[in-house]
Amino acid sequence: MNETLSLSPFCLQQNNVLHALQQQFPDLRFHPEHLSVLRDTGHCANAVVMRYKDSQVDLVVKDFARCNWLLRKTFARFIIAHEAKALEQLSGITGVTPHCYKLGESMLAYPFIEGTPLNKIKQSGRRLPRQFFIDFETLVSRIHQQGLVHLDLRNLGNVLVGPDGKPYCIDFQSAIGFRSFPAGLQRFMKGADVTGVYKAWRILCEEPLPTEHATYLDEYNQVRKRWIFRGYPVARLKRRLKRLICSRS
Repeated sequence: MNETLSLSPFCLQQNNVLHALQQQFPDLRFHPEHLSVLRDTGHCANAVVMRYKDSQVDLVVKDFARCNWLLRKTFARFIIAHEAKALEQLSGITGVTPHCYKLGESMLAYPFIEGTPLNKIKQSGRRLPRQFFIDFETLVSRIHQQGLVHLDLRNLGNVLVGPDGKPYCIDFQSAIGFRSFPAGLQRFMKGADVTGVYKAWRILCEEPLPTEHATYLDEYNQVRKRWIFRGYPVARLKRRLKRLICSRS
């Protein structure tokens, strides 16, 4: 029997990832025992997120290879190119992965960032010092200075506490450049990131959220409830593509 035909879908995907890494780093050698799955939701339009770690490299790999052909050629291709562009634009900012590697139309890799997500901090009942949130707000400001908004920092899983106690932001597939939008919409989009900081501050800080920040957060939440577009441009496009393509699968 043909050995390729006898492999499971995951083994085929694993082999494809190792081959892509080998092509990207021809001087290194990649072995399957160093590749593990971090996240696999099983949804038809989601990437499998893996980690390759050995003595020389430690990388996160996002791979849409298990999606159907139409998804890979449209949605996945768009998302991979979009996130790669965002990460390249933010290169050099401490708190964001320093570089990324586009391994193909539907595969992206970048250095693994060690840390604990804020949602796990919340589950553990731990509290963080005020300085962490000041640093987090500064990091968001630096991202905005590059003309980008993350748009998903209210998700506590997208912010890590590093071993150095500093904040790190991950998962930039919803990030978008805001400078081409009207001023009012720019403020609203940046507010999504800023209130992500304040939401985490209110939930997890050892000290109370300052009054002016609490007022901003509460007022933003009221506006957000009435936001007629129900989401942001990239997020809406992603949902529509997912619904359209999955319905035809």
